[in-house]
Amino acid sequence: MNPWILAHTAATWAMVGVIWTIQLLVYPAMARVPANGFVEYEAFHQRRVVAVLAVFAVVEVVTAGLFAFGVGDVSRPLWLVGGALLVVLWVSTGAYFAPLHGRLADGFDADLHARLIATNWIRTVLWSARGVLALLIVREAAAR
Repeated sequence: MNPWILAHTAATWAMVGVIWTIQLLVYPAMARVPANGFVEYEAFHQRRVVAVLAVFAVVEVVTAGLFAFGVGDVSRPLWLVGGALLVVLWVSTGAYFAPLHGRLADGFDADLHARLIATNWIRTVLWSARGVLALLIVREAAAR
């Protein structure tokens, strides 16, 4: 099995695990943080989530990029769909979710928090779809 495909699959599934943990545990728990500690909690969350994503996200993006150049011999439809999802995920993270967290960094806001949880389902579903695509890439590679 091609090591780039294995690295990509591992990183993608790590990201799937991270997004589900954030969706089902971290974001709902934010509502339970006392108001006088929320600003500190949000800053802590932002620092730590970046540290967690620094490895997995970089490996996922780099390996997906390599597939576009033929590394790993991944079929064009799989890397096109997977790459498009990755672009949507990271553009939405930078353009929508990071600013939303920036606003929450000023203090807890129930409406912003509800919007964060509701809209993050989109990223959760899309990253899960990327996980399935990564498994299809593995299956394709194993069949060769």
